[in-house]
Amino acid sequence: MISAADVWPIVKSRIPLEDDTHKPVIYSYIAEIEYRIKHYCNIQRVPDGLLYVWASMVIDVARVELSNVEEIEDSVGGGATVKVGDTSVSGGSAGGGVTNTSKSVIDQVVTNYRIDLNHYRRMRW
Repeated sequence: MISAADVWPIVKSRIPLEDDTHKPVIYSYIAEIEYRIKHYCNIQRVPDGLLYVWASMVIDVARVELSNVEEIEDSVGGGATVKVGDTSVSGGSAGGGVTNTSKSVIDQVVTNYRIDLNHYRRMRW
C-alpha cells in the first residue's frame, strides 16, 4: 500500500517548486485527498494502483487553490485553463477567478476522478 510519502516526490516533480514555502499546504492537500479517496472507496488504505491518480488529484487542487504561485502557474502553461467543476483558472490570472473554498474544490476533484476511483470502491455493509 502507498502512503503520502510516496505521493510527494511525484507532485514535486510535476510542480517544480523552487523552495519549500508551499510544502506544508501541499502536504495538507495530500492528506485530505488521501482521506477523501479512502472515504469515497470505503477502504482502509490507498492501493498501489491509485498512486498516480492520488498525485494527479493533489496537483489539480494545488493548481486551483495556489494558482498565484509562479511555479504552479507555469505548470499549467501559458494561456491554458484549469477547470475543476464550475471553477476555472486561466494561466496568468493570479488567482482572480478562484472563488470556491478548498472543500468544494476537493469535492469536485474527487468527483472528476470517479472513473478511476470506482474500480477500487467497496460496498459499505
